[in-house]
Amino acid sequence: MDVSERKRYVKEVFKQELARRDFWQFCLYYDHDFYSARTFLKDIAIAFQKVEEGTIKSLSVSMPPRAGKSYITSLFCAWTLGRNPAESVMRNTCTATLYLKFAYDVRAVIKSDTYTMVFPDVRLSDDKKNLQGWNTNHSKQVGYFGAGVGGTIIGFGATKVAITDDLYRGIEDALSDTTNDRIQQWKQSTHDSRFESGCARIDIGTRWSVKDVIGTAMGDGVYEESLIVSALDKDDRSFCESVMTTEEYHDKRLRTAKEIWVAEYMQQPVDVAGRLFGDIQYTSTEELSAIIEANKSQANPSGVDGVVGYIDVADQGKDYTALAVCAIVKGSMYIVDYLFTRDNTDITLPLCAGLLSKWNASYCRVESNSMGAMFSRNLQRLLPTTKLLQVHNTTNKDTRIIMQSAWIQMRFNFVLTGDAHQHQFISNTLGYSKEGKNKNDDAPDCLAGLSIFVQSMFKHLV
Repeated sequence: MDVSERKRYVKEVFKQELARRDFWQFCLYYDHDFYSARTFLKDIAIAFQKVEEGTIKSLSVSMPPRAGKSYITSLFCAWTLGRNPAESVMRNTCTATLYLKFAYDVRAVIKSDTYTMVFPDVRLSDDKKNLQGWNTNHSKQVGYFGAGVGGTIIGFGATKVAITDDLYRGIEDALSDTTNDRIQQWKQSTHDSRFESGCARIDIGTRWSVKDVIGTAMGDGVYEESLIVSALDKDDRSFCESVMTTEEYHDKRLRTAKEIWVAEYMQQPVDVAGRLFGDIQYTSTEELSAIIEANKSQANPSGVDGVVGYIDVADQGKDYTALAVCAIVKGSMYIVDYLFTRDNTDITLPLCAGLLSKWNASYCRVESNSMGAMFSRNLQRLLPTTKLLQVHNTTNKDTRIIMQSAWIQMRFNFVLTGDAHQHQFISNTLGYSKEGKNKNDDAPDCLAGLSIFVQSMFKHLV
């Protein structure tokens, strides 16, 4: 081997070692022309590597069509299994057909000569290498598996990373309450149930709606990092001319329905444009605990300066009983607990009493509709130390909500407790449309009543 050949050999070995250690370098090594022309994918690769290394445990990714998200995700699955050949990766998508395509793509990467140069000791197992679920030669259980929405996954568990990759076929799925509920339920019952201890999560998809899988997870504060790439930047230029030129995007914008354009290409949920509550503030339970601890004193051993609540009692079969508990700490207002349910009063009465008692609420207003007055009297028997005040609202509900919306977004901090009531309460609030197309508005109505109550009770803070 002459000097030039030795240099080429050393350079190649160096590239292979870099590809083993660094996912972006692996992408460049595997398909240099594609990834060198799409340098925006480096941010995605860096975030994926953080997941693989355990620096973060949860990530969401949203970007325009044809940007390469499925390709880079397939490479990531293969790279992860190359570095962790005994572990398992789960990747679920909207249909069984698409799952099989992705399974084939990842398997093809591992079978390639380029991959073998980087991970020479990893190959497909001879005894299990079909598309439904296959192993590497080091797998302790199924190495790569998944399904389409509605499919069954039996006996498999994801140890390294669980990925959802486009669970919605399009805007119709995301904006249909029935279809969205079905997808959410399948994800919770099938996808989420396959997480082994320590498994990380990546959710990939178009930001169709604030109520879709990624939107609801964002509302719950699930993700440690979220990457959102819009087709056009703040200067109205293409985010990547290699994917689509600025002129092509401008032309597509003219020929595409606005709802499709803002969601699929700009990654702005279609219901954001009509949302009234687009800028509410969130606080984690850990942050609140630290604030309360710092506010404790001999005169105020609890660290909380005052607590009030507001209850909007269900009046019809499809209405929800909504309760929001507001704690005042160092002059700031925190929504610390929530109730949002269609359960009967024999269930909601003790639940409301428990939450108000838990925070030692001094006062609570109860909206005195046909059910509210009786509910208030029965609740008072369970809460002798909390003064319950009945209120009869005479202004139009939508007018009341709209008038209080700015104050709610500026002054209330919503604590992310992580329970189902908090999720449903905030989702119902975020889904409220200022255009009046609301099937249910009990949470924002409750907040409007609470806002008015707080402003009257704590005038020195307003």
